[in-house]
Amino acid sequence: MARSGISRVKTGCVTCKIRRIKCDEARPACRRCVTTGRACDGYSTPSTASYSWAQLLRSSPTPSPAATHAAGELRALGFFREVVAPVLAGPLDGFFWTHLVIQFTHQEQAARHAVLAISSLYENFQQGFARSPLIEKDAFAVKHYNEAIRHLRTTNSQEAVLLVCILFTCIDMLRGDCEGAVSHCRHGINMVAGNRADSSVVCDQLLPTFYRMAIFPFFFGARPESFPEITTRQPHKPTTFWTIAEAQFSLDPLVLQVIRFVRSSDEYRLGQWTNDEPGMTTLRERVRLDTALDEWAKAFHTYQGQKSPQHDPNDMRTQIVERLLGMKWFVAKIWIDTCLSRGEMVYDLHLDKFRAIIELARQAEVRRQALRNVRASPKFTFEMGFGPLLAFVVIKCRSLRLRVAALSLMKTLAYGRESLWENGTMIASGARTIEVEHGLQGGLDINQEAYSDDEALPAEEQRIQDSITLNEEQTVTSHDGGIVLQQRVAYLMRRPGESITVRDEWYSVAA
Repeated sequence: MARSGISRVKTGCVTCKIRRIKCDEARPACRRCVTTGRACDGYSTPSTASYSWAQLLRSSPTPSPAATHAAGELRALGFFREVVAPVLAGPLDGFFWTHLVIQFTHQEQAARHAVLAISSLYENFQQGFARSPLIEKDAFAVKHYNEAIRHLRTTNSQEAVLLVCILFTCIDMLRGDCEGAVSHCRHGINMVAGNRADSSVVCDQLLPTFYRMAIFPFFFGARPESFPEITTRQPHKPTTFWTIAEAQFSLDPLVLQVIRFVRSSDEYRLGQWTNDEPGMTTLRERVRLDTALDEWAKAFHTYQGQKSPQHDPNDMRTQIVERLLGMKWFVAKIWIDTCLSRGEMVYDLHLDKFRAIIELARQAEVRRQALRNVRASPKFTFEMGFGPLLAFVVIKCRSLRLRVAALSLMKTLAYGRESLWENGTMIASGARTIEVEHGLQGGLDINQEAYSDDEALPAEEQRIQDSITLNEEQTVTSHDGGIVLQQRVAYLMRRPGESITVRDEWYSVAA
């Protein structure tokens, strides 16, 4: 247990040890040396006995599994470590999966069995939401999922319980089980709210993961009035960030608050025109969130303009994450500024932000190309990546050229499934939305060069305010004789001053 008082200098960079001051141990050069203009002389290699818990977590574990482990389990663990863990975070930093989760598999049986289930489900993963849960077809995953549940009942580690809850949510995402994933996420957030532990594992790894994980339920049926809120301490509001991780940890809780606010505004936005205007409490909360977003953007711009000399310009992953955070900020900014409007024309005031999102996505795509030679694109990621952000442009930006550009980028930049967002479904649904709003009877030409920037924007009565994907499918025969699977969707539309009307449509999701 950590004690307050004077810290003895046992670890840290060579320079700080000589100066006998506490080192922040940032890599490759500590911030204390960088900010004082000193040359950081790096780190000596300590003996094994002198490593801290955090340092052991940072190192790449090389486990020696017991000889009693079945060959299938060893293979699944190896597959998870080498193939699955590095891609589950998508474009974000994968430390949680590649180090922390793997470390827990050697300490907690519940974590090990949950990882075995994830490994098997990922290997057998097929895109699209099957009507029969995927796990029922995978006896290996079923066995280890049940074993994880059994061992979880006997563990005394609150950290392990929280981590395995994240793993269970991942399992349900791989299964395509929306209700199960939302339920596990709800259970985990309730535990976070009741957790009194303040360990570095909880604060530095588990809590940031829960902040990001708490976003997806609001797109799959959860409502803010009935879904728990993370009430633990919020990240402080710095004037700048030292690392991209700090910027991300500051933005994620803010985006979560914005989404909760937007969802709580749905009743007003989709209600009758004669309904009362939002109260002062609601308006003040929107101003607070809008101001907080502006403060984050100012700090982020300072970070980008004052990167340390040790920042590697060839670090493509960091550059990709920077653009992902920028896109996430623009989406949150547009959403908070429009969520209390009952009309859709308000989005036309934000065309500059939609253009900025597309430009950031194109920059990220260029950088992703440089990484594709290193690793194949994953078919599933636990984290939300570029797909849902680009889908927001497809749905809410009424510039046909920008919408088509976003649709095209989704095909190259988004992963097959991000969290519970199925990229193929979002593309198909988005294309049909464009066809309906722009009256494209002959279908959509994905070539953005076919459209100009000065094309007329759809009238208010042509615009879709919201949509509900219905649990109803049909198969039809295409013009070339093939079988096409279609999904039914209900579009919510209205004329100015009138009530919402529902328009049923079908869109093709697979051939």
